Amino acid sequence: MRFSRFIIGLTSCIAFSVQAANVDEYVTQLPAGANLALMVQKVGASAPAIDYHSQQMALPASTQKVITALAALIQLGPDFRFTTTLETKGNVENGVLKGDLVARFGADPTLKRQDIRNMVATLKKSGVNQIDGNVLIDTSIFASHDKAPGWPWNDMTQCFSAPPAAAIVDRNCFSVSLYSAPKPGDMAFIRVASYYPVTMFSQVRTLPRGSAEAQYCELDVVPGDLNRFTLTGCLPQRSEPLPLAFAVQDGASYAGAILKDELKQAGITWSGTLLRQTQVNEPGTVVASKQSAPLHDLLKIMLKKSDNMIADTVFRMIGHARFNVPGTWRAGSDAVRQILRQQAGVDIGNTIIADGSGLSRHNLIAPATMMQV
Repeated sequence: MRFSRFIIGLTSCIAFSVQAANVDEYVTQLPAGANLALMVQKVGASAPAIDYHSQQMALPASTQKVITALAALIQLGPDFRFTTTLETKGNVENGVLKGDLVARFGADPTLKRQDIRNMVATLKKSGVNQIDGNVLIDTSIFASHDKAPGWPWNDMTQCFSAPPAAAIVDRNCFSVSLYSAPKPGDMAFIRVASYYPVTMFSQVRTLPRGSAEAQYCELDVVPGDLNRFTLTGCLPQRSEPLPLAFAVQDGASYAGAILKDELKQAGITWSGTLLRQTQVNEPGTVVASKQSAPLHDLLKIMLKKSDNMIADTVFRMIGHARFNVPGTWRAGSDAVRQILRQQAGVDIGNTIIADGSGLSRHNLIAPATMMQV
């Protein structure tokens, strides 16, 4: 963080100094081994005021979101909305839905559990008390991995790196509390709110207060299938619980469990099972739906708050819309490159675009290219 602030401060100093043309004077202030690539151009100017190694490729980090926003506005349009629906191809007879209920998740990064509850309430109001069929979680709008190539593995369980899946509920992030045991040496215990459909196991050993061992005994989390997590490591005794938050690893399983519980709370039963539908199917009759805010509002949040979830769902959606295929990282990458080159007039050269958020360590772009965007 200190290094980042140093670079920002240094580049700001370079950009606004009257002596800015001689960048080499400032480069000597960089930490040993650091590299600087910089382009500064006044809005409306025909040429840059500073052009220092502007063709040198570098990691864009969250500035990648500017590229994503431009491509999204061109391909999807400012009024695009993510849509989630409850559908069926069956008929309702005497309060019984004769057929499957399909929950078609459209990768809405802002969908909340309350939205699912409202859709279930609409289903109930339509006269459905029982489902004579299965409940299907449709995630066919996206395909392949929900984690982009080049994402740091040690960030995978962090909420800022939650997988941007087709099925997202409450940002696919949940909170727990870790309590130290009364007796040193015993396992700490975890409390999870009942409305989170996850399973947590503790293999965290409680240490005495002030234990020297705590310096090198770290907490870690190991994700398993179906949103099962195991906490390992050590925790010194403390009077208050330690609040923690983790990223859901299986969005479809998580959303399915929430929908199942909401149907139960609404008094709607079904005779079949909860299944996942990954292949594209013809849509049925929509019985309830929820739309996100328009894209231009989502992009404001994405850029202002550096929202990774919005950036990466939008990125995959660009690929889906451009090529009429399930959204993948490859489709998103090819689509963004094509849009920038053909419709935005940006010479992207050897730019590498692996995701929409900038989390991937594979991303590379030159300052000169970013200036065009």
